[in-house]
Amino acid sequence: MEENKEQNDKETRFLDKDNLEETELEDVLESVPPEHRKVIERMMISSSIQMRSISSPETVVMKKLTPDHISKYLEGAELEMKNSYTEKFHRKIFTFLTMVMAMIFFIFLVILLKDNPDVMEKVIYIVGGVVIGAFGGYGFGKNRSDE
Repeated sequence: MEENKEQNDKETRFLDKDNLEETELEDVLESVPPEHRKVIERMMISSSIQMRSISSPETVVMKKLTPDHISKYLEGAELEMKNSYTEKFHRKIFTFLTMVMAMIFFIFLVILLKDNPDVMEKVIYIVGGVVIGAFGGYGFGKNRSDE
C-alpha cells in the first residue's frame, strides 16, 4: 500500500515537472514572433519524434537478452579461461625444453672445441650475445610483457 502511494507521488511529481516545463515553454514561445513560432514548434515536434524513435543498439540487445544467453556467455568465458591456462602451461613447457636443448648444444660445443680455445672463445661470445639479446628485450623479454 505504502509503496503504491510513494510510486503515485513520484509519478505526480514527474507529471508536475513536465507540466511546469510545458508552461515555461509556452511562455517562451509567446514571446517569439508568430512567423518564427511556427518554425520553432515544427523543430520541437520533429526533434521529439526523433528522440522517441532513436534507440541505441545496446538497448535493443539488452531487451533481447535472456538468462540462457547469459549462461552461454559464462560457459564460453569459462572455456576461454581454461584454454588460456593450458596455452600458458604449454608455453612454459616449450620454453623449458628449448632452454634444455640450448644448454645441451652449448655443452656439446664446449666439448667439441676444447682443443681450440681461440675458436671456443669467439663462439662463447657469439652465443652469449644471442642469449642476452633474446632475454634482454627483443625476443623473450618482449613476449613476456605481452602476457
